[in-house]
Amino acid sequence: MPTDTLGEGVQGALKGAADYIRSTKPDDRRRSYHLGILQNLAARLQGDIQERQTRHEDDLGAKEQSEINAQWELLGEDAGFLQANTEQQAHQQTFNSLRQVNGGAFPKNISPVLYVIPLILVGVAEWYVNFSTFAAIFIPVFAIAGTLLVAAIFAWASHLHGTYLKQLAEILHPSVEYRNVLGRKLALIIVSVLLVIAFLTVVWLRYVVITDQLGFHPNTTSDTFGGATSTMIWSRLGPTIVLNILIWGLGTLYAWALNEKVPNLREAYRELLRANRKVERARRPYMTEQKRIKAYYDRERSKNEVMIKEYQDLLEKVKGTIQQIQAK
Repeated sequence: MPTDTLGEGVQGALKGAADYIRSTKPDDRRRSYHLGILQNLAARLQGDIQERQTRHEDDLGAKEQSEINAQWELLGEDAGFLQANTEQQAHQQTFNSLRQVNGGAFPKNISPVLYVIPLILVGVAEWYVNFSTFAAIFIPVFAIAGTLLVAAIFAWASHLHGTYLKQLAEILHPSVEYRNVLGRKLALIIVSVLLVIAFLTVVWLRYVVITDQLGFHPNTTSDTFGGATSTMIWSRLGPTIVLNILIWGLGTLYAWALNEKVPNLREAYRELLRANRKVERARRPYMTEQKRIKAYYDRERSKNEVMIKEYQDLLEKVKGTIQQIQAK
């Protein structure tokens, strides 16, 4: 094993040899003594340098790998990591299967928050179109609640209708299990019924408000209050009906454009990303320890290189001193 204190002994021997070289009195015994000491140290320095450049480097590498392997063994026995890894593999398999159905393409990983914002705007648009109608008939609390309910139904319907239209070919594929198709159909039927009810309710309430504003009632003649007719009523009611349909249509088009054609592809991708993060959290302490081990042995190698350089310099000094003594 290399000796880090060898340099101290060499420095002392060089100092003693330098004193002998400076002396003017011949002394064969001292000459032989210093030559023997320096030659022995030169051999030891040479051997130490050789060992540091070969076996010691190999030993450092072997120890580093052994400690890293021990960390991997501990990781393989960690229950939390094993569970996270199993979940990750299951999600990976599910996502790979869906991605193959999608032609190998990855989904657009759009944040759910960013996706919902335009649908909220659909509800806001519905609010501006419908609130005045509800406010003209109901007290403010009921008017606000009714408007919000209608806005939510329009936004939800836009999302489900757009998604269903985008994924229709895959949903109706013969390989899809019936219970999944049935579940989607039930959700679509429910939201469609609610949308029709909400739409008819808004149209009816708006019709009532407009007839009241124009003073047109079923028990009055068409010209009693300035000639208000059903044509006048529908001329005011029609644009708001069109606006409601346009709002729903734009929301549906938006959902169609931003959803994937393969159902659950984006959700499976997000589940996989969450599983990957869970695995990384379980691995993090072991990876941190592995980095520490690597940094430690990198420093040991750097220290070894420094000692090799120092011993090579000392070896050159020892050889030079030996030549001076031999020439004396």
